[in-house]
Amino acid sequence: AYEIPRVTGVQTCALPIHHIHHLSDQIGKLYVSDEYSDVVLVVEKSRIPAHKVILAARSEYFRALLFGGMRESSQEEVELGDTSLPAFRHLLRYIYTGNMSLNSFKEDLILDLLGLAHLYGFQELETSISEYLKAVLSVRTVCLIYDTASLYQLSSLTTASLVFMDRHALEILTHESFLGISEAALRQIISRDSFCAAEVDIFRAVSSWSQANP
Repeated sequence: AYEIPRVTGVQTCALPIHHIHHLSDQIGKLYVSDEYSDVVLVVEKSRIPAHKVILAARSEYFRALLFGGMRESSQEEVELGDTSLPAFRHLLRYIYTGNMSLNSFKEDLILDLLGLAHLYGFQELETSISEYLKAVLSVRTVCLIYDTASLYQLSSLTTASLVFMDRHALEILTHESFLGISEAALRQIISRDSFCAAEVDIFRAVSSWSQANP
């Protein structure tokens, strides 16, 4: 009888298989699809079909809402308040695909997305949006970004915004966006020793802010 020789001392290494893009594409096809949908999300009176198991798998917020014994667990329609429809559509696509491109979005939409990522517990998305906003800080947007970062207690983005304002103090004080910041933000900004602007310029800016925010 012929005996097959045994090869010793040779280790076989199985190559990892990564077909994540297929998974993303296939699940992504269910985005706003009625196919297999078992819940309707109502945002600003718009009805969006969705899938409970996908929402719950991606978000602790939705897991508690849809499977945690709350009233919404037994409802076929769930209304989501304090939610911008344009931003939520992009967030929902991210939930189904794991992908999002911020380059073509306006600042207001990006900040709405940041708020939704914070509200619904998408920490990685929140961090990615924060990093993007740090990279695109400008005199025109920094006040609004700082206010938003402070609201959601995003320390890294808050610090980056303050450092940017320190470096462009006079431009910030004279830009129209300065009139739209909150009182808390105003106090924080001008009380920093590193905010290098002449006292008279700060006085004029605060005076203008007071007139715009009676």
